[in-house]
Amino acid sequence: MKNNLINMKSYTFIILMTVAFVLTGCGNAGMFVASNSTEVQLKEGNYTIVAKNVTGTSETSFLFGASYSWGIATNSVGIIPLDGNKMLYKEARESLWDNFEKQGESIEGRTLALINIQYDSNTANFLIYTKASVAMTADIIEFE
Repeated sequence: MKNNLINMKSYTFIILMTVAFVLTGCGNAGMFVASNSTEVQLKEGNYTIVAKNVTGTSETSFLFGASYSWGIATNSVGIIPLDGNKMLYKEARESLWDNFEKQGESIEGRTLALINIQYDSNTANFLIYTKASVAMTADIIEFE
């Protein structure tokens, strides 16, 4: 009877540790959609389009996980991170600005804004491997 109780406690401990390990794995919860907004009037003559279709990308991958896209949000969760960043949208936006600067443009001291923003996402799920990627494309304007 005592051995059965010890075995039951051992199994309970193993199950609890497994559940805790799975629930505390690495993950990406997609983008944060804020509820505040700013209205900017794009009147003729108060801005100039300085770049069109500038793109930034980001990706992440995990072993023993899953990824999915639903509308504008891309989500992934996994136990073992392989590469990439958990903050896909932030990294894609930073990549967009880096690509803009690689075109010979400087962002320092300028009043720039992103317009016509498009998000594209892709997910791949295999038996033990998952990958999520986000691409952000926008036009860049400068206010005068």
